[in-house]
Amino acid sequence: MKNPLKKLLPRDLNFFAKLESYLFFLIIFFLPTQLGRHFWFDFSYIYSLKIDYLSPTIFFWDLLILSLLFCFLLNIVSSRNKSKINSKALLLTLFFLLTQVLSLFNTSNLGASLFRLEQLFLASFLGIYIASKNLSDIKKNLFLGLSSSILLECFLGLGQFFLSHSLGFWILGEREFNLSTPSIAKFNYFDQIFLRPYGTFPHPNVFAGFLVITLPIINLLVKSKINFSIQVLGALLIILTFSRIALAIFFLQIILFFRKKRLLLILILLALASPFLFTRFFSTFSFDYISLIRREQLAEVSLIHFFNSPIFGIGLNNFINATSASSVIAGQTRFLQPVHNIFLLSLAETGIVGFLGFSILIFFPLYKLLKIKPVFLKNVLIFTWFSILILGMFDHYFLTLPQGQRLFFLVWGFSMLELKSGNFKKSISANKLPNTG
Repeated sequence: MKNPLKKLLPRDLNFFAKLESYLFFLIIFFLPTQLGRHFWFDFSYIYSLKIDYLSPTIFFWDLLILSLLFCFLLNIVSSRNKSKINSKALLLTLFFLLTQVLSLFNTSNLGASLFRLEQLFLASFLGIYIASKNLSDIKKNLFLGLSSSILLECFLGLGQFFLSHSLGFWILGEREFNLSTPSIAKFNYFDQIFLRPYGTFPHPNVFAGFLVITLPIINLLVKSKINFSIQVLGALLIILTFSRIALAIFFLQIILFFRKKRLLLILILLALASPFLFTRFFSTFSFDYISLIRREQLAEVSLIHFFNSPIFGIGLNNFINATSASSVIAGQTRFLQPVHNIFLLSLAETGIVGFLGFSILIFFPLYKLLKIKPVFLKNVLIFTWFSILILGMFDHYFLTLPQGQRLFFLVWGFSMLELKSGNFKKSISANKLPNTG
């Protein structure tokens, strides 16, 4: 049967194929950025305070992913192009999004729920796209995009740490801050105050999570000398963020997967930083215990929300609204954030139905990874998922922040790649980048 749309398409689609390749590189490169235009509607305020989580935002990254979606669909429509959608990835994503939509039956803030759905849809397309391609076709842009992005964020973070203020890269979404900015993340070492680096992220913990997840991926994609510099620089920035959970995961990571030369150098870095890290970890039990109290209180509130509406939850992206109306979290000011646990957050906002969709989305690729024969490949990817799950038990950004959602679906799409043909194994084992034209 002839394709009726074929007549409407240009004869030469090489331009669109190349454009798709360039767009994918830009999407990976700009993944950690947050340049966007915020819109402040009535539902975006609580107690007359602007809440970023509730503010509909058009990000530059959103425009890139929509452009990629257009080119991808155009290439699929063309009978001369071999692109096709990974049906398993598409069905899993649609099921997940459907379970999130059902939570709208109970939502009290529909505008905030629709904004979260829009962000999940755009991020999930990145996963579908990666799952639908051959790794050999996207490996070059995936590696170059991620490694360039990591280098940019690391140099930006170094500047912020040593200068104790932002560097003015608003074009990438870097926010303006310094040591005197209210609620800014700092590290106190015997009354010596250090600014924890943000990069272009909304918090150093997210920055550290980004590095912990992406460093193994680029190391898995390509074995090269430049990787050594990226790994060491990334390790330094993870230390400087002083993110406790990310540091613990990274320590396990270097023990399990780093070669002797890299392991020795990074262990030296950790040894030099050990007095600071010791103070950071044990401050939780002394002067910095407020974060534990907040997490405990938010966890208790999330369970109350869940038991009040166990089937469909209180509504997607409605946790802050519901909590501000019923509870007060410890602190000098109103603490208006979601529960710092993606599983409790999913249960509270979307109920059993949404939690089921989220769980299947995660554990299906994990089950698939267990069947991969190369042990090293299987272990690295499973450990990456382990990192996401552990980080997600202590923070919420994989569900609530655009950068976290993009990072989650990057790993998810990478895991959902078709493995049966053996191209994945062959491409991973190659030490040089393929020529993608």
